[in-house]
Amino acid sequence: MHWKEILPSNRYIAYMSYNWNTSDHEVLTLLYQPLIGSLAYSLYMTLSLDVQRQPSKKVERTHKTLMTSTGQHLDHIFSERKKLEAIGLLSVYREKIEGEFVYYYHLHPPMDASGFFNDDLLSVFLYNKLGSKEQYRELRQYFSVEEVNTGDLENVTQGFNQVFTSIHPSEMRSTTPDMLEMLSSSSPLAGRKASDSHYNFAEDGFDFQQFISYLPSFIPKAEIENTKNQRLIYQLAFMYKLKPEEMAHLIQDAMLHSEKLDADQLRIQAKRRYRMNEQDEPPRLGLRIQPEELKSQAGPPQTQEDKTIQYFETTAPIEYLEELSDGARVYEGDIDIIERLIFEYKLSPGVVNVLLDYIFMVNDKKLSKALAFKIAGHWKRKKIKTVKEAMSLAKKENQKRQTFQEKGDRPSYQKKSSSSAQVRKEPLPKWMTDNNWKKEEASEQELEKAKKEAAKYREMLRKKKQQKEES
Repeated sequence: MHWKEILPSNRYIAYMSYNWNTSDHEVLTLLYQPLIGSLAYSLYMTLSLDVQRQPSKKVERTHKTLMTSTGQHLDHIFSERKKLEAIGLLSVYREKIEGEFVYYYHLHPPMDASGFFNDDLLSVFLYNKLGSKEQYRELRQYFSVEEVNTGDLENVTQGFNQVFTSIHPSEMRSTTPDMLEMLSSSSPLAGRKASDSHYNFAEDGFDFQQFISYLPSFIPKAEIENTKNQRLIYQLAFMYKLKPEEMAHLIQDAMLHSEKLDADQLRIQAKRRYRMNEQDEPPRLGLRIQPEELKSQAGPPQTQEDKTIQYFETTAPIEYLEELSDGARVYEGDIDIIERLIFEYKLSPGVVNVLLDYIFMVNDKKLSKALAFKIAGHWKRKKIKTVKEAMSLAKKENQKRQTFQEKGDRPSYQKKSSSSAQVRKEPLPKWMTDNNWKKEEASEQELEKAKKEAAKYREMLRKKKQQKEES
């Protein structure tokens, strides 16, 4: 949770080293906002406009002020801030002064449109986020310019020394110490560096040294380790989910006849390998598992409840949905539901797993969009952040549901047509129905029995599915 790291009373110093222009606003709104969402976009705009109003391009405030100006709770600000960091719009530093942390927020300019569309990661994720080739083409067309071919034209541009003359010696004699001091000043000035707009990759996401160890001796290591090529390798490994050994094979193929790394050839090889494994499924941008600050487990799991919580926290929702579907490929519409639960309803991945498990059990193994969003809206209003909170609320909802069923009534989001008079009872997960299971560690015999029951249940579902297909 945010309170472990940041408090409303903590001060922050926001600053930037560039001047805002119209193009920045267009790129942020049209290109960055679909990726980071409206809240992160609003946070960046709030910080940058506050800084821009200051002559020194620097401002000091408390996070309480930021909460007031954005209308957001601090936990929301904290989670949205991380998106700005990840995409390269913000760098965060801190120091401890008199027992409290002071944060430094260095705001970076967005990439220009050319850099964004030429970026291997951002362009692909924008395309998939928009979900339409026409929309993507329309955006790209908006930022495109028509170049004029000057190859056959005569260049009559005047050179600097053709227009200006050098300083006359008499002018040099009028130089004063103040003038020399001003001309030689090294104080920082507003301006942009090419690296200002770059997002970074955490080194623990891809083991670069292990990747290097897989390369054969004929590959020049210096060519691979230069900054530009390293960044490309990190990008492709992230986007196409490549392991160090797989990336080493791609590098070999791309450098088979040359000592220079052909970036375009490496991209082609990476796409080809990805398509062989994933068919036509495009790479997607999204949170994979429960963020560290929202995890409940501090150590190894001791009880069955701990193990279930750990499982929900360390499994991506799409992977969990595959398991619920007996390993079948997840339907595109279901993936869209999961993404909306995470990005629109702001549910953490672990909480989404609990929600999926609950819906599958109460809705005859069907993932209903309306039901998912109805429950998600309720959980969001209840400020459910952790797996433990979600499981606790799901138990209460299930108890209410059973009470409604016994009385012949049901919650509004679970009502069916009047023709469905019979109430169908679905088997529920043990974490929802058994209050004793979390108190002590299960024995080996109990675990073995549970595995057999689970296998038996999966077989029953498989037979039902087969019967439906045959009928």
